[in-house]
Amino acid sequence: MRTTRSLRPPRLFVRWFAMLCLPATLACSWSFLSAMTDSANTTTAEQTVEWLRGHHLGNAVSWIENAYYSHHQPQKGGTLAGGLPYASSSTTPAAPPSAGPMTPTTAVDRIVPLAQQPLPDEGDWKPYGDPVGGSTAMQVAYLRPDDVHGTVLAAVVRIDQSAAAFTLMPGNQEPGHGPWTNGDAVPAASVPTLLAAFNSGFRIADSRGGFAEDGRTVGRLRTGAASLVVSATGALDVVSWPPTGAAGTPVAVRQNLDLIVDNGQLVPGLDDNAGNRWGETVGNKLFVWRSGVGIDASGRVLYVASAGLSVRTLAALLQRAGAVRGMELDINHAWVSFNAYHHVAADQVVGSKLLAGMAKPGDRYLSSDIRDFLMVTARTHGSTL
Repeated sequence: MRTTRSLRPPRLFVRWFAMLCLPATLACSWSFLSAMTDSANTTTAEQTVEWLRGHHLGNAVSWIENAYYSHHQPQKGGTLAGGLPYASSSTTPAAPPSAGPMTPTTAVDRIVPLAQQPLPDEGDWKPYGDPVGGSTAMQVAYLRPDDVHGTVLAAVVRIDQSAAAFTLMPGNQEPGHGPWTNGDAVPAASVPTLLAAFNSGFRIADSRGGFAEDGRTVGRLRTGAASLVVSATGALDVVSWPPTGAAGTPVAVRQNLDLIVDNGQLVPGLDDNAGNRWGETVGNKLFVWRSGVGIDASGRVLYVASAGLSVRTLAALLQRAGAVRGMELDINHAWVSFNAYHHVAADQVVGSKLLAGMAKPGDRYLSSDIRDFLMVTARTHGSTL
């Protein structure tokens, strides 16, 4: 009885195929392992996602994230467990003796809560962080971001630029193309005046914009893009690029998507996200970890973060806090991060998270970090805005 021999590819073909695939496999393996060893302040899972996005697999990652978050939305109704965290979150007592009296609590000095039945002190501005020159450079307000999700907490930090300066700090992976003058961690020389640090925007490749510093640009500074602009004096502004009427040339620019608040109003189209103006990584209507930054009419910086925000509720919080212009920063639990630093010695600080649910530890940014971020320092005597 004759048997039929199975058809096999010619051995020569198999050998050539292996020879061609082996270098590519080794290159990918080396790239992946290198990324895993450079995992400052990140988990293996986070580094894996960053590596996939950096190797043209971002659409697959976005699809998985959208599917996950679509089925893990915050519950409707409910109450805020533990109430508002003012006492535990501030790095100083609620009213330090050296701070002096705060501005009287009025409708102007309070974020009017969005919930119909406000909790005690909901939306009230309280001193936050270490005092500077006898007064607080930062204040914090906690409130629920809408009247539907009763278990979700949002935090808003307001920073007085007459007492605080800002520095854009590159990470060791974003924006890449280093080395840069400013390193990927808070420098030792800045620790004595360090007040806070917070996350920047999307990966440059996903931001629909660019990063500029040291006279160099990564990506492209896009006209109309929402832009964090830092001046030579450490003043920060949020503008639609390019800035108008600003004195001098910015020393640093970080773009991310388009403005969500302009002229004190929510930008039209936030719900339909036409043209993916506010990103496609996670649907703009999904309630997820989001962060944003804005400028009020007095030039104060406003930082907003919460575990359950859509693009619209993020914009609404910025607007209600007084923002005349505002933009989205990073999203996703892994990257939304704001730390205030308490000085325990002249050259030593201890960090605390703005919201307990933030993924990164309070000492983030004191060591090498893969993402760029904003550093906030107290203005020294005689420095000007």
